[in-house]
Amino acid sequence: MMNSSPQLDTTHKVNRRQFLLASSTALIGQSWASADVSSEKSAIHPPITQPQAGKPLNVILFLTDDHGAWAAGCYGNKELQTPHLDRLAQEGIRFSDATTPCPVCSPGRACIMTGQTPSQIGIHDWLNENNPIIANHPWLADQSTLPKLFQQAGYHTMLTGKWHLGGSHTTPDGFDQCFGLPYTQGWHNGEYTYHLNGKPVTLSGNKSQFITDHAIQFLRDCPKNQPFFLNVGYIATHSPYHQDHHDPKLIDQYKDASFSDLPVYKEHPWSKNEAFKTTEDDLEGIKEYRRGYYAAVTEIDNNIGRILAYLEETNQLDNTIIVYTSDHGCTQGHHGFWGKGNSTRPLNAYEHSIRIPLLIRHPQKESNLISDRAVDHYDTFATICHYADLRLPASKNYPGQSFAENPAETRSTPRFGEYGDLRFIRTDQYKLILRYDHVPNELFDLKNDPDETTNHYDNPTYQQTIKQLTLQLNTWYSAYQSPERTGLKVKSLLKHNHDEAWRDGKRENYVRGIRKRIERRNKQKL
Repeated sequence: MMNSSPQLDTTHKVNRRQFLLASSTALIGQSWASADVSSEKSAIHPPITQPQAGKPLNVILFLTDDHGAWAAGCYGNKELQTPHLDRLAQEGIRFSDATTPCPVCSPGRACIMTGQTPSQIGIHDWLNENNPIIANHPWLADQSTLPKLFQQAGYHTMLTGKWHLGGSHTTPDGFDQCFGLPYTQGWHNGEYTYHLNGKPVTLSGNKSQFITDHAIQFLRDCPKNQPFFLNVGYIATHSPYHQDHHDPKLIDQYKDASFSDLPVYKEHPWSKNEAFKTTEDDLEGIKEYRRGYYAAVTEIDNNIGRILAYLEETNQLDNTIIVYTSDHGCTQGHHGFWGKGNSTRPLNAYEHSIRIPLLIRHPQKESNLISDRAVDHYDTFATICHYADLRLPASKNYPGQSFAENPAETRSTPRFGEYGDLRFIRTDQYKLILRYDHVPNELFDLKNDPDETTNHYDNPTYQQTIKQLTLQLNTWYSAYQSPERTGLKVKSLLKHNHDEAWRDGKRENYVRGIRKRIERRNKQKL
């Protein structure tokens, strides 16, 4: 049932056709005009020349959930079917060394949306928006987010899919239109109550399909004289991973997969697996989870293909910059656990938790280019702002550097990251992980030990390296943190969820176990 007004009747369920008919009337255009930027500084680099006088290029940002860099054909996976992601790589730039500054949803997403660190923003863990205090807290109220910047620059803006930065039950600031996932994102298929511009609407079906439907409807109804910014947030690669939660037809594509690109699963002693309920001896059970994840990647790829096809049909593809990335990485048994940074206690910053896909198709830039430049979400934010000539507030200190003009230039600058009171610095050779309020600290030699199997933190040979990296890490964060929001004070900040590692006691239990083992070993030596 539908109201006579553009909004959907919130007391009835609607089918997909009814939903699209209603939502098309809700997408209202506005004339493009230059924003007043007298109080702001110019973009990080001079603007790139635009092809049409008076109308910049459109921008689509695909910000997927839990998509590891290893999980795409263009990144070397031999069995995953991702023809549309592969096409973006062939027609654009693929970054082989892209990472997230935080290996969990909300802070990772906040980094690319604001260009700021979690310790500047104050978001340090995933936000449980089922809790009204957390859902309604103004986490980004004083931030110049990408949608705000695009809207101020005269773009027509849309979010379809995941936000997860507070206020997901509303239309977040900066978006003209929103088809979102309120409170909790739920299962991948079945009945779910979304919100359309702040109003609930219940649909039954596949989330990726509905997210894409609304993206295409937005593209169809966009004002022709106005550029657009479209943020698409798929969640299919987030848990639950098991094949029972995914499309049987897509599962069938991987029924005979060997998963030879993935390691043999041997459980990590820290494992706190996410939505994984079998053991390392259950080989078929492990395949059932991996089939689900592979099917999820292909589901996302199929829906990206729908959007690319629409852009081609309407002659908009070569007027649109397309960025595909993920909030953070994901393991499917890598390192002996399933999930990401919060899938262990203590928390982790392993490579598979932080490494992400990053593909950029710019109609005026290089194609079929592989860049090994080390980049992260801070740099991607800076680059998007550079592409669109967005004005950034002079009052904020941004850590990122645009790679718009020189994406293939080798950059050896260390990458920095954090998760609560864990911080890390990653160079071409080393990764130092410091847990400021607990142990163990870690140093990995990435060149000689890419799988991060040997911790050299207590090795006398590496003490000078540790000293130098520690100084770099602390010096960097002294420039990019707020005294009131720093992760080193995370225990005193507003609670993000019911399962925070710095409050759940599990890491402390692990530390106590380490200390007891050391005490026993010392007694044996005596």
